[in-house]
Amino acid sequence: MALSSLNRFLSTFVLPLVDGGRVEVDGLLAPGVLREWSQDPTPDATVLARIGKSMHDRLARLGAVGSADLVAPDTLGLCAAWYNLLALTHPEARGRKGLRRTARRWTLELLGWVERPYTRAEVSLRHGILGRLADLGRVDTHVEFWAGYADYIGVAPARSVVALPTLRRVREERTRVDFLTLLKALEPVGAEDTDTDLVSVARVALALSPLTDLSLAERPAPLAFAWSPPAVEAMADGALRGAALRVLLGRGTPAIRAVEQATLALAREPLTPPVARTLTLVHLELLALDALSARASGAQGPAQPLGLDAFHALGYARTAALLGLPEALLLRALPPDPNRPAPKDPPSAPLLTCARLMENRT
Repeated sequence: MALSSLNRFLSTFVLPLVDGGRVEVDGLLAPGVLREWSQDPTPDATVLARIGKSMHDRLARLGAVGSADLVAPDTLGLCAAWYNLLALTHPEARGRKGLRRTARRWTLELLGWVERPYTRAEVSLRHGILGRLADLGRVDTHVEFWAGYADYIGVAPARSVVALPTLRRVREERTRVDFLTLLKALEPVGAEDTDTDLVSVARVALALSPLTDLSLAERPAPLAFAWSPPAVEAMADGALRGAALRVLLGRGTPAIRAVEQATLALAREPLTPPVARTLTLVHLELLALDALSARASGAQGPAQPLGLDAFHALGYARTAALLGLPEALLLRALPPDPNRPAPKDPPSAPLLTCARLMENRT
């Protein structure tokens, strides 16, 4: 029996996206497919169980962020949107303005089905599904043979082309295009052609999965990371914040720098005290976690200008109180540096002012 549209999507796209393997993308998904899937009475229970287990295993490594056992309909809509965005990273789609306009319209309609995540469970579920986006890539193959050459974008070469490799002097050269490079293909075709701009669509898709958004913080312009309301709201939850910080530390210095720059950019605008306080906690906890990890492993200490400046502005006692840590632990992890010059233009000042934490700054 042929696979239903839903089961085919789960088996060839969602499952390998979550569990690893070859993700298949072919064509575009129209918005009506979500209504079709919602009426499918026979989703494959085995595939759903494998997806659920992989999500659970990934989330368990991030900490106590909750379980993810069901693939909600709006999460399927978010997956469908990423399916379309990945399809439009193919080089042949670059110059097809009509196709790009259709893809933009359909994908925005798909995203219209996706509610903004408000709970820890919703944020966790979406990252459980999309957390491997950064690991995706496309393998392109250039084949040369006695009669010429052929290029295969994201698919294996035809058997007839690579047959009898010695006799036909076949030589294959494979190139892997990583996910962050693929995203560059979503830029508009022309500077003024907003109808072919898929970058803004990708921004919406990323914002709807805040942990995934942060896990790709080092992505290049024009998709450079910027704080979105869902991401700030998610970071107000201590468990989600801890998970995000572990992800950022795993991504390394480029990701941390990208988040610092996004915070500095947002701090130039008027912020409510709760938002400023949440962002302050992000950078202080990131600093403390990095310092404690470095101390345990013997690695070099943290180099985080924004977090360090906020820490020195607040002092050990107030920082320890904010983070709920013993002051003695902070002293061991971040010992005083008498040679540290006082910054002339403290980068954390706007943030701490908005958070109403500047009263005793020295």
